[in-house]
Amino acid sequence: MVTGEDNVLEKRKLVMLPGWSMDSSVWKPVAPVLSEYFQLVFCEWHDINTMEGYTERVCKLIEKEKGNLCLLGWSLGSLLAVDAAVRYKARVEKLVLVGGTARFTRDKETGYFCGWHKSAVKKMKEAVKVDREKAMDSFYSSLFSSKEQESKEYVALFKADIDANTASFKELEAGLDYLLAADMRMQLESIKADTLIIHGEMDAICSKEAALYMAQRMKDKAQVFIMEGIGHVPFYSLPEEFTRLILEFMEQGDKK
Repeated sequence: MVTGEDNVLEKRKLVMLPGWSMDSSVWKPVAPVLSEYFQLVFCEWHDINTMEGYTERVCKLIEKEKGNLCLLGWSLGSLLAVDAAVRYKARVEKLVLVGGTARFTRDKETGYFCGWHKSAVKKMKEAVKVDREKAMDSFYSSLFSSKEQESKEYVALFKADIDANTASFKELEAGLDYLLAADMRMQLESIKADTLIIHGEMDAICSKEAALYMAQRMKDKAQVFIMEGIGHVPFYSLPEEFTRLILEFMEQGDKK
């Protein structure tokens, strides 16, 4: 494994795309270690009030950066990472999808049942509008598996770290609209970058079946690591293992 003294990863850019309602504070458990090996570029969802704004934000960020880069997308960010990996395939060297999916909602017509019912997302939108604090508190808890919730440590740390996040209702609504509409399934086979898929076995937000679906369609371009007993936020639950997986994946091919 690479070390901080003689690593080939230094100066390589890693664009980090967070999930719905989140900002760069969500990466707190792993950012310090990753920053030793990469130039971290944080993408933020602040002031995005339309679902189209998400794609525009990512494209502007990538076009602003020079040279090649790697992408790390978590949850909603995974959808945008897949899209960007296809749009900028000549520049994206490696792709990491965490708690990811190629489509957040189910699609009965094509037999895709790896996501939420659209009605559940619409109910979430209404819940945030009626009682934001209650809705978000419930959402934060659901990010962790029942096993993780038993100790209450993960949930408490998570809530403390993202407490400063004050996304407006319009921003939250735009994110949910994006999740209702986004469908990257057809893009999967077009991805050229080697891809690492990290997923919690007990993920209640994006099921592990969604991760396996992506890997099957990306064939030899993707490798999957399922974390046993873990929910939707593996970088909080097992930060050391999470960073190890990423560093080892990024090192692959660099010393051939």
